[in-house]
Amino acid sequence: MKLDSLPTEFKPYKQLEIAANKIIDGVALLSVSDFIPVLIGKGEGPEIWVSIPADQKGKEWQPLVRKNISLHESVNVMVKGNIVTVATPNEILLEIKEMTSENVEITTFNLRPFGINVILENGSLNVMTNRYSGNTVKDVKIFINIGSGAKPN
Repeated sequence: MKLDSLPTEFKPYKQLEIAANKIIDGVALLSVSDFIPVLIGKGEGPEIWVSIPADQKGKEWQPLVRKNISLHESVNVMVKGNIVTVATPNEILLEIKEMTSENVEITTFNLRPFGINVILENGSLNVMTNRYSGNTVKDVKIFINIGSGAKPN
């Protein structure tokens, strides 16, 4: 999904946290060539949308999870209280924990199985060859833009 075509039911959290990074009054953690692979919104708890590249160039994307509902038989979405987990039979890909009604923490984040070199590992968010930890950004729509089309917010 793109920034200009977010789901109508999506409501962003006031603050997203991952690896001591804080995104305040933002929309998404990252985009890849203008596509947002993971969108985390608030409802009665965290709500997750996941899209993955449908081709090797990343020009086409397909939805994998919509508002905590898996669209693929090999992907399981589990909601337990204030925690939402997205997993395959082999590993946990995403785990989101609602800390307060305005704050959510991403405790597991691994997009490598989808061909996107982004993982939460050893206390930092690793995006390709860059590591992010301990940053605070405010009033940016997307924290990290990867690939062509990246524009300042």
